[in-house]
Amino acid sequence: MIVPVLTIALATAALRRGEVVAYPTETFYGLGALPTDREALLRLIALKRRDEGKPISLILGRMEMLSTVATTLTPAIVRLISLAWPGPLTVVVPARPEVDPIITGGTDTVAVRVPSHAEARILADAAGGVITATSANQQGSTPPTTADEVREQFPEGIAGIVGGEPTTGGAPSTLVRPQGRQLIILRSGVITPGTLREWWSGEVIEAGGGSGA
Repeated sequence: MIVPVLTIALATAALRRGEVVAYPTETFYGLGALPTDREALLRLIALKRRDEGKPISLILGRMEMLSTVATTLTPAIVRLISLAWPGPLTVVVPARPEVDPIITGGTDTVAVRVPSHAEARILADAAGGVITATSANQQGSTPPTTADEVREQFPEGIAGIVGGEPTTGGAPSTLVRPQGRQLIILRSGVITPGTLREWWSGEVIEAGGGSGA
């Protein structure tokens, strides 16, 4: 059976049943599950053949949902995200204690962003405000930009694919971790160091690489 294309309503229903869905972002396709559903998170890890203990990033339907997963932020972080979101910048922020350790990787932080892709935001909003944002590929494989590539990676195990339109691919979302006055780039991506220096009043340190949604 071919993995079907889903409407937002059908995808939302699948997420609430504890299933995993694929959805487009402004970079690659991602895999969505509810971050409050531990069984769904374990299913997501198994699907990706992902190493246990590796954090899972989240997307928010809107910035106001940040308070549901993050604790008090510094003015510098608030300024950064107000300039960057919606957009392909994933920011590592202090996590609320109730965030599942599967999401945080056992740390006290969580990686979040509000995407610029409208369908991804609408899906997150419809599902309760927050869904997982890990790229729709098995560990070590290339992140997909089309529905067919998602099906090649996951011929079974996911409820379906939202939308089905190709994504732009290219560079992934940029991943950063604020640390005092420093902003550490953990993964290079769409948002350039030059732009980050315009948005961040302190020092920007380039320390990463890699790929993913």
